[in-house]
Amino acid sequence: MDIIENINERLSLADEDFASGGEQAVAKLIEKSPIKLPEDYIEFLKRISGAENGGTELIVNDRGASIWIWDAQTAIQNYEDNQEFNASLKDLWDKIWLIGNDLGDLAFFYAEGKDGFGLYRKEMGSLVSVDGADKIADTLTDFLVNGTGIDVAISL
Repeated sequence: MDIIENINERLSLADEDFASGGEQAVAKLIEKSPIKLPEDYIEFLKRISGAENGGTELIVNDRGASIWIWDAQTAIQNYEDNQEFNASLKDLWDKIWLIGNDLGDLAFFYAEGKDGFGLYRKEMGSLVSVDGADKIADTLTDFLVNGTGIDVAISL
């Protein structure tokens, strides 16, 4: 199922001009990720990673909040930056994959957390472990198409 074509009615795309492609960047992301990433996330990346645009912004219509899902190049850059600048958290970076943020201080990531594998969120400043992270949804499709966890994703 194409996530972009079936986006939840509570969400709108800030920019509907996508750059499909970026297969090399997506392949590099899969290689770099310390965890197995879900196929729907990989397919989503293929739709938005063709140009270095940073990703795609989704607006939560009834809240005016933003959810930013990074393109492959930005996710890789954030992974490499965290490996370099937060080397003391190597154990954390070996267990999660950051996929975006809320244009503020919330980080969105895949991990095996207290509620099983899925998409989680936590304040970036307190992201030193997965402990205390809130599960948003099992999959990106559940989140962006079915609307599971939208309120969790944008609340503090």
